Amino acid sequence: MTTAQIVDSGVLPRVAPPVPAVRPARSLLGYLLMPRPKDLIKGLLMPLTFGLATLAAGGVDAWTVLRAAVALVVLELLVYPARYQWNDIRGFAADQRHPAEADRGRLPGPLDRAHSHITASAAVALLRLVLAAALVLMLPSLQLGPIVLWMVLGVFGVAIAYEGLRAAATGRSGAVPAPLSPALVLLWIVVGAGYVVRGLTGLALVIDLPRHPWTGVAAGVTLWAYGVAFVTSRWAIESTAFARLRNDRLVWRCEARHAREHLLALVRWLPERLDARHIGGPADGSVTGWAALRGRTPLSAPWNLAAIVAGTAAVISGRLLTGPATAGDVAVAGVAGAVAATAVVLAGRGRAAVVGAGAVLVALTVWAWAGAPMLAALPWAVVMGAYVRCVAGSLRTLGALGDRVRARLGVALAPVARATLGRETWQVLHGRGSARA
Repeated sequence: MTTAQIVDSGVLPRVAPPVPAVRPARSLLGYLLMPRPKDLIKGLLMPLTFGLATLAAGGVDAWTVLRAAVALVVLELLVYPARYQWNDIRGFAADQRHPAEADRGRLPGPLDRAHSHITASAAVALLRLVLAAALVLMLPSLQLGPIVLWMVLGVFGVAIAYEGLRAAATGRSGAVPAPLSPALVLLWIVVGAGYVVRGLTGLALVIDLPRHPWTGVAAGVTLWAYGVAFVTSRWAIESTAFARLRNDRLVWRCEARHAREHLLALVRWLPERLDARHIGGPADGSVTGWAALRGRTPLSAPWNLAAIVAGTAAVISGRLLTGPATAGDVAVAGVAGAVAATAVVLAGRGRAAVVGAGAVLVALTVWAWAGAPMLAALPWAVVMGAYVRCVAGSLRTLGALGDRVRARLGVALAPVARATLGRETWQVLHGRGSARA
């Protein structure tokens, strides 16, 4: 009997999701300064691909490094935050009803302040895009125009597709697991496209991708598949906010108005039983400490399938980055990457050791077959290492790095913001975001 059947059959009663420990809500000002601090870890992707391309190219000059640094600021502090603000505006009402609303860091409520908070957020989002354009004009020597245009079109092109699919796929069912639909599956696929924008930006700052189209294609597939693995694994973990533990079984409760089918459809691939002693959860049955994906999950789970695709394409990308390759070279690299990635996915616990062994296997394979530098295995090691980190988290640890960065940024920027706005305005803005009806 599945978890959903247990709930629906009445063997276990439906109960309300756990109420997370109360923590101070984000202020409106804090949100406007950094909309999604828990997503800051995604900002490592562009410098990571830039670094890999730099290693493959044998180094870059100071102008390229400066150009990359400014591009990173534009992408992660201006363009992507503006996109997040749009997402939070569209989901404002549903976010206020989320059982972990205070922990998620979305646009602060309450609902009776929707007009003022949404207006402020929309204005700041627009200002961010204006500042991105201004940087292009202020720094003409860096030739940022094409790369910033790519960022804006890529980020918001993906956002339009995402928002349309999410509107079509959610808000219709409170069943757990949520029923699968074409729109829902497409949504899981589309979410990976944003990682292509981030990653290819880093590569394009070093490599002339129009002259190396297959490198761009392989890297794009790697990034897209990794994005799908990252987001779907994170959504699966986030779905546990709607669960409680009763007699070592999970009891789920969600309503259509929560509009969380894209999370709760993933429940079908989660373990059905767990031991409360292994999650360190409180007596109320909440499972915020449950690392639901740390053990072995079905190979058919979206995050596992995507990880295998990403691992396959990562070795091909690494092989193409290190020099010309024949079709046979690419095929051997792909097979080695797929086998090693599958081993990591199936390993369950002890995955970190399997990643290390897999990286050695991949490096030796591409070297023995065609004498390719062992650097070709580095993208695979990075992708699969990131996958292991993705599936090891819980609601309690999700976004912990972003929280630490946000706290430090808040301390650093608070004096400047207070001096710029004035003490009274600062106090009003800071207090207004924390208020609750």
